[in-house]
Amino acid sequence: MAENSITWDGILDVALKTPGIKVNRTEFLSNAFKSFGDVSTIADNRPIDLFDEQTIEKVAKDVINGQTLKVTTISTVVGIPGGFAMLGTIPADMAQYYFHVLVVAQKLGYIYGWPDLQEEDGAISEGARNILTLFVGVMFGAQAANKALGEAAKRVAVQVAKRLPQKALTKTFLYPIAKQIAKWLGVKLTKDSFGKMVSKAIPIVGGILSGGITLATFRPMANRLRDELRNEMSLFKSKDSHFYFDDFEEVPTDLSTEEFDELCITTCINIAKIDSGINEKEKVFILDMINSSSLTQEKKNLLEDKMQQKMLDDINFSSYEINNVYATALIENVLQMINVDDAMKPSEEIYLKKISKDLGISDEDLEEMILASRGV
Repeated sequence: MAENSITWDGILDVALKTPGIKVNRTEFLSNAFKSFGDVSTIADNRPIDLFDEQTIEKVAKDVINGQTLKVTTISTVVGIPGGFAMLGTIPADMAQYYFHVLVVAQKLGYIYGWPDLQEEDGAISEGARNILTLFVGVMFGAQAANKALGEAAKRVAVQVAKRLPQKALTKTFLYPIAKQIAKWLGVKLTKDSFGKMVSKAIPIVGGILSGGITLATFRPMANRLRDELRNEMSLFKSKDSHFYFDDFEEVPTDLSTEEFDELCITTCINIAKIDSGINEKEKVFILDMINSSSLTQEKKNLLEDKMQQKMLDDINFSSYEINNVYATALIENVLQMINVDDAMKPSEEIYLKKISKDLGISDEDLEEMILASRGV
């Protein structure tokens, strides 16, 4: 890994050990909805089963406003429970930021119908970590996270479950995507300073005040997640349904995590070569991808060898038109590589458009992803 690189998994590992960061679903929902009616059965129900959409929207807005107030109060920098800021590469303002990001993400998830992310013993499973990763990816504008979260919601919603059903989240569909979103977040954290990262995610903000997150950064990001979760809320209004996950058609995919890693890395190598060779920044980026991948050492060595070759690897991208979630994640990874040197060369643009066409991504969607990758 590059010096001073930060991984999303590393942040999440530390975050989940921080006192106060895990939200108790029943306790939170009971307090949040108690002034709107009977909450005695909230532990066994989703809010949409007990309250109308207007009430749910009001509660969601109140939660965002309340968490925004906390995150923009300078005194909360020193008020975070000890532990999170102890990760050496994370400054205090970033630690504060992610503490509140993860808290508001859990709260919004529960408001809009997601089951308990914690196991009975309070542990956070691998499936729950993946969902939290997608929540944060949505907040930072990763389109692949939006699409993956929608697919995951379909699988979770059809089950009558108080806690996050693991079977719905252990299929090959979600795991590779969540891992790519985690890398996407890690690259942003490593490449940009904290303030620059936030200003890219929220274009109207030019920077960040030391000591806290401003009102204009946190609220729009929380609202982005709120909008996505609200779109999926109707899926959860099916508690009395007789449909279960085993009856639901799985998104077709033949890609394992390792295969998807290899595809993303090989594509990035190709596009780095195409504009007159791999420069130093591109080399560091790709080596980070290789080293952090799930590939065997033999395959990692082969990919490093490919970086030295002049010829492009022959990839039939149309054969990877498996579903729009994978296609979007691949393009977002490629765009990160292109943006390493802050400019898209004409040859890179041509190759990117070819890939997108083969993957079934429209010109409009591609342009939206390009603008989002530049923070526009």
